[in-house]
Amino acid sequence: MSALALRGPYWVTVRQHRRSLWCALALTALGVALLITSRLWSDAAVEALRAAGCTVDSLDRSCFQHARDYTDDQWSARKMVERAGLGMLLVPVLTGAFLAGPMIARELESGTYKLAWTQSVSPTRWLVSKLAVPLALVVTCVPLLGLVFHWSWSTGPGNDFPTYWYEPTIYASFGTVPVANALMGVALGTLVGLLVRRTVAAMALAVVATTTVLGTLYLLRPGLWPPQTLTGRELSLRVSDSWIVADGMITESGERVGWEYCRSGTGTARDCMIGRGGVADFVDHHPGSHFWPLQLVETAVLLALAALALLAAFRVLRARHP
Repeated sequence: MSALALRGPYWVTVRQHRRSLWCALALTALGVALLITSRLWSDAAVEALRAAGCTVDSLDRSCFQHARDYTDDQWSARKMVERAGLGMLLVPVLTGAFLAGPMIARELESGTYKLAWTQSVSPTRWLVSKLAVPLALVVTCVPLLGLVFHWSWSTGPGNDFPTYWYEPTIYASFGTVPVANALMGVALGTLVGLLVRRTVAAMALAVVATTTVLGTLYLLRPGLWPPQTLTGRELSLRVSDSWIVADGMITESGERVGWEYCRSGTGTARDCMIGRGGVADFVDHHPGSHFWPLQLVETAVLLALAALALLAAFRVLRARHP
């Protein structure tokens, strides 16, 4: 047996859950294939339109069908990227549910953990082996998916049907946040599984807990890094590629009035804002340069939560099985 071969509780963990692990690898391969297909589909559409000597906005009647085919292909390619992004957003939820239920709670519920503990495997080592396998899968597969996603998204169908870096499914699909999300899912799933000790209930609670964390961070995301503020006129032209988190008009006293107060009723929104005392437009926004600061701050928060959850999990294990 090679020195790199799995031994002891690590081998047992892989053996017990090999089907689930193979499924995870298969889903990773499917995601990579989907993203590569999207990029190739987009490139093929560009080449077909160029070969026909047409452009999307050509007035030549002979180009009508070529332009339509190009638009349909680019739209389909974009939808593939969006579905891949949704899948990336679900990774921490599925990871947490798997750890909480089949990997930990089921053994505690059925009592099969006792056999491992009678084979010179301590409770702590048992839990470490349960964590090591999914952690290795996460740090291997998720970065790969993130890199391929960024390649496909940034160079594929985004020119005609753009999706922006701050959209939830795009933001959580590349950079450091996807890995941190998955690690947080592992940690929360572990803690929930040890606390609940019932397979179905642990899976359900892990899904709720992970979704709650993701939703809370989504709501807090605009404030994780100070936005830039612009004042003046025609600001939308200056921040067209930025994430606008607040906009409206400023009064003489410096009070901010948001556009949401004037989006109903008679007259134009601007007349309404001026009637409320607005004298200049303002926009709070995150430009593209804020992507990495936002990512790194959110990653730090997620890793801190994961560390706290794992610390609590080992404390629970020691308390119940000294």
